[in-house]
Amino acid sequence: MKGIYVVGAPASGKTAMSVGLALRCLDEGLKVAYFKPVGSLPGPSLRVDEDAVLMKHLLNMEEPVEDICPFTVSPYYLSRYEPSEEFVQTVIEKYRLVSQGKDVVIIGAAPFPYSMAALKLDAASLAARLDASVLMVNRIESDFSIDSVILYNDYARKFGIEVIGNIFNHVPRPLLDKCEGVYKRYLEDHGYKVLGIIPRHVEVAAPTVAEYHEVLGGEILTGEEHMDRIVEDVLVGAMTMDSALSYLRRATNKAVITGGDRADLALAALETSTSVLILTGGLYPSVNVLARAAEKKVPVILVHEDTFTTIERLHAVSRRIHPDDERSIRLARELFEQYCDVEAIMAYIRP
Repeated sequence: MKGIYVVGAPASGKTAMSVGLALRCLDEGLKVAYFKPVGSLPGPSLRVDEDAVLMKHLLNMEEPVEDICPFTVSPYYLSRYEPSEEFVQTVIEKYRLVSQGKDVVIIGAAPFPYSMAALKLDAASLAARLDASVLMVNRIESDFSIDSVILYNDYARKFGIEVIGNIFNHVPRPLLDKCEGVYKRYLEDHGYKVLGIIPRHVEVAAPTVAEYHEVLGGEILTGEEHMDRIVEDVLVGAMTMDSALSYLRRATNKAVITGGDRADLALAALETSTSVLILTGGLYPSVNVLARAAEKKVPVILVHEDTFTTIERLHAVSRRIHPDDERSIRLARELFEQYCDVEAIMAYIRP
């Protein structure tokens, strides 16, 4: 039995890669299971890890979600867990349970490779204990991205873990050539393989307004029926009106964060390509803002945190694939098949 640990930073597309890999394995007649030792609950309304729910459905697994994903992490997880070797043993026991009779187990990583390292539940520690190999999924945004990729690969190597290879995912169009001609070469110079370069695709990479609301909470003042709108960018409205319109026109399908008392900026944002207005400070907007937002079919979310805190919390927002989202599941599979060296990956997995 092969264990493939799919590791990467938040919003790198680990779930989509797991979906594509799982479906390819099923096509080849392999018996496949999914396991996620450390899940995440990005929003207050969520009670179970959604990747575990998705993959349980996709693979028709009989095990309960609690066995597929025994632990969850949050920024204050040490308030819930005391250091204990029992945690690692629990992971090993649950892994053995879901892997019985399987040819391959796809292991989903926590948001960061180092998540829960204080309890020895980080990706490298667990990969070593589970005798799993690592498939790195990396989001490329700038030259700094390749630095983190090399760091994560070195991190796995120091634990004696085999790195099958790296997939550059959600790559912006302007960086595609640089990925192929520069980043790939640097990674290979460090002794690591590149097994795929996948262009950014909005339907898989961009989260929806609903996913922003799940993380931020808050009150939906209008537009609840339009929460499926895609958010491609985030702008903070804190400027004067003289420069507001030119600034707001820089991005399409955006979330605009501003104070509830800035009716001028909110109305200006609604005249540009805006997917959602996020009003901070618990300040209710004017009736004019809500009326215009309803007319434009733009959701308005009121949160009580300040703008800085709200922006910090947005780091936890990412696009998630739901079990009934057949289009995203199909697209994840197509991108995996089209842009990755599937044969090289499957040659490692096949018995």
